[in-house]
Amino acid sequence: MDVLSSETLRELASSQGGTHVSIYLPTKRFAPEAVAENGTRLKNLLKEAREQLVQRGMRAGEADALLKQASALVEDRPFWLEARDGLAVFVDGGTRTFRLPVAFEESVFVGDRFRIRPLLTAPRADERFYVLSLSLKRPRVLVGSPAGLRELAVEEMPEGLADALKWDDFEKRSLQFHTRTAQAPGGRRPAVFHGSGEPDPKEEIARYFRGIDRVLSEQLDAGTPVVLAAVDYLVPLYRAVSSLPSLAAEAVTGSPDGMSDQELHARAWDIARPALERERAAALQRAVEMWSSPRVVTDPAALVSAAADRRVETLFVAVDAELWGVWRDGRGTETHPVRLPGDEDLLDLAAAFTLRAGGAVHAVEHEHMPQREAAVALLRY
Repeated sequence: MDVLSSETLRELASSQGGTHVSIYLPTKRFAPEAVAENGTRLKNLLKEAREQLVQRGMRAGEADALLKQASALVEDRPFWLEARDGLAVFVDGGTRTFRLPVAFEESVFVGDRFRIRPLLTAPRADERFYVLSLSLKRPRVLVGSPAGLRELAVEEMPEGLADALKWDDFEKRSLQFHTRTAQAPGGRRPAVFHGSGEPDPKEEIARYFRGIDRVLSEQLDAGTPVVLAAVDYLVPLYRAVSSLPSLAAEAVTGSPDGMSDQELHARAWDIARPALERERAAALQRAVEMWSSPRVVTDPAALVSAAADRRVETLFVAVDAELWGVWRDGRGTETHPVRLPGDEDLLDLAAAFTLRAGGAVHAVEHEHMPQREAAVALLRY
């Protein structure tokens, strides 16, 4: 199974020439009947793919050979035991699969490139964030992605409140010893008074948190969101001393030591996702502000041509929009209200061209698209 990232998506979009098969299907996570049901669904879609390959002129034996690896998945029980909400299968001589938390609609596409638009709604592994699991006994830093969490080893991180105060108190006692006044006659030192001597718990915790924050400020990527996970009363104490510029406004409250990593990930991802989407929201706002500028294109024909010419910086495509037609590589674009033989989804083609050229492509719910357009391109020039 491949991990979906922005780079992987770009690789899929850049693959062209020869025969490409793209299969999408919803799947059920593990349950007694799920393995057989998922396998049967894939088997039926592979049969449809075989028929399309033969219709394109491929011999039946060649089609079977091309789909052999994908067909083996039908009875692969270990493969289905890790099923998620959806499966994407790409075949072009090799076979790549993506089990993702997106319930794709069933579809089969055979052509000279992969169909990638359904993948645009799926989370990508390079959408990173940090989780600071904060407790007085053992702080942890985890790296999160849409797929899960993994613990990060952070050098010089205090092992807990007691560990942090042990060294802090040692330094204070050493400083006090060396800065006292000279010895009194007879070798005795004068008495030194420090008030009541009772430690302030909040100040001790603040000292501990400042030590953590100093280490994190030096070692974490400054632009990556950080989600704090801690019991309620510790959250404001850490915020009061923290200098982390990307600390999320919300926190996962409750004892992180009592949560599984699965629960911690699910709650942290709900907080991190909006922060990760800010870049998309900012680009969308730029398109709205530049709406009357020639750098904003919504006409389908002009949009595909601009993407083919590598001029699209950012492309926004409505999640449920389709635009069927024929692109004639510089000789015009013909669109149709319904899919005709030989048609392809021109919005998918524009997305592929944009990704190949290093541009960004975002799937947006239709009601959030500017002027309810099916697609909006923000040009580089």
